[in-house]
Amino acid sequence: MSFDCIASVYDDTRIFDQACFNAALDYIVSRFPPLKYPAIFEPGIGTGRIAIPLAERGYKVTGADISAEMLKILADKLAHQPSLPVKFIKQDITSLPYPDASFDIGIAVHIFHLIPAWQKAIDEIYRVLKPNAPLILMFTGVGNEDRAISQRYNDLCSEYGYTIKHIGISAKTELPVYLTGLGRRIEKIGGLWQWRQHVHVDRFVADTRARKYSDARLAPDAIHFKAMDTLEAELKQKYGSLAVETETPTEITMMLVLPA
Repeated sequence: MSFDCIASVYDDTRIFDQACFNAALDYIVSRFPPLKYPAIFEPGIGTGRIAIPLAERGYKVTGADISAEMLKILADKLAHQPSLPVKFIKQDITSLPYPDASFDIGIAVHIFHLIPAWQKAIDEIYRVLKPNAPLILMFTGVGNEDRAISQRYNDLCSEYGYTIKHIGISAKTELPVYLTGLGRRIEKIGGLWQWRQHVHVDRFVADTRARKYSDARLAPDAIHFKAMDTLEAELKQKYGSLAVETETPTEITMMLVLPA
């Protein structure tokens, strides 16, 4: 799934607590220092919201993404920081142009649910990583989403005849099962970087209606807009207005994929 159509608003809708984010990246540096793991590969590099701060911490970052519009934003950012060691290409990550064993470490953030051939993508990532290189799977929280409202949208789509199902990984167990089958060991990191996200309901509803989140891009038009009309009516009845804030607990977590 390409994010071309929402590239201009992507960073604004995928927000996180900056202190938690900085602490999470510092944890990566402490566990996998750039002097030992200098060359890092990021599939789905997008606008560089992960790549740029990693480069600022001493890594040489190479990334790939299928979205030309996301990469234009990354290029604009790098134009203001030309000394940063960040390179990227427009490329499907199931077929990468790099030689075997090109990189010391990998990091992937929120991508495998968007790739139909996600197993092939993982195999290709491991091909370009050095043997026994660590792979960091990072999850940066809910952004500007309220989990309960998101779930209600999905439930409404199901009630109206379309069950939301990601085009790639759809169950949390699929990824660790596949990775352990490749002979890797999983270490889960959680509970360290938590906060309560303040969500502007009116903005979130508008963003969902405009399909700025992947779930909302999957439903057919008729079902999507019918679900949104019902959702807005329910929220107005609940809150009296959409111009309210909710709080939702969220956190940054990691799945470290390490040699067995």
